[in-house]
Amino acid sequence: MDNFLSYQNYYYLKIALWVSVIFSVAYFWHEPGQPKNGGTWFGYTIGTVSALLIVFLMYFGRRKRDYFSTFGTVKGWLSAHIYLGSALLVLATLHTGFQFGVNIHTLAYVLMCFAIFSGFYGAWVYVYLPVKKRKNLKAISSEEYFQSIEDFDRQILKLAKDLSKKLNLMINSALERTELGGGFVNLLSVKDNSNLVVDDRVLANENQATCINLLVVELARVTEQLQATRLKKIIDLFGSRQRALKVLRQDIKHNSYLQLWLYLHIPISFALLAALISHIVSIFIYR
Repeated sequence: MDNFLSYQNYYYLKIALWVSVIFSVAYFWHEPGQPKNGGTWFGYTIGTVSALLIVFLMYFGRRKRDYFSTFGTVKGWLSAHIYLGSALLVLATLHTGFQFGVNIHTLAYVLMCFAIFSGFYGAWVYVYLPVKKRKNLKAISSEEYFQSIEDFDRQILKLAKDLSKKLNLMINSALERTELGGGFVNLLSVKDNSNLVVDDRVLANENQATCINLLVVELARVTEQLQATRLKKIIDLFGSRQRALKVLRQDIKHNSYLQLWLYLHIPISFALLAALISHIVSIFIYR
């Protein structure tokens, strides 16, 4: 299948490799008569190419929102964005002449590396996560899972009305204190901070396990057939609810990994642009 990585038989990968090889050979061939750095004729040349490439790569954010543009496909632009961005890592390193220090020039280089590697992460999540999301959701939308949980809750509450007050309160607290989502760390780790109340004690109810275990213990004590049937139905519903919640937490985790890429790549890219402008201005002022 022709995706953004294999676009037109890896067209932009081939360009990126050729550009990297040509400039690498030129770098080792030229002898400036001084330590190689960004201030030689070759350094200025490859630096200019690198700066223009950065601007081109950042324009992708504008191009993918221009739905009426006929200037190439978004898939093609994305392929160019990834592979030419990879080539930039080679070109910019050659531009430095491997001369680094505590200055705006090195800062621009470091930010560029962060932007490129966060872009690699973005490419990985966009290839890998959609497959994981489809496998996790099993052709059912996340909205349908939310609706099913609401339906389970209604059935559980209806059945719990005829149980003892203690069990009714415990079940209600388990439903009300179910947590889905939370802080960003919780989203990425799928940590479940759900809890319930039993005899005025707050107990952890991760993945609804505590509630289900307590209901199973109560079922073992029950002698009345009608009460036992009702408890079995509630336990089955909590089991279905448990599975649906697990699927949704995984889906939220996948979405969070996608958001994490945006939180990293875009701010770093704009910080890089600012550092690049400072780098260029300082060269003209202090050269």
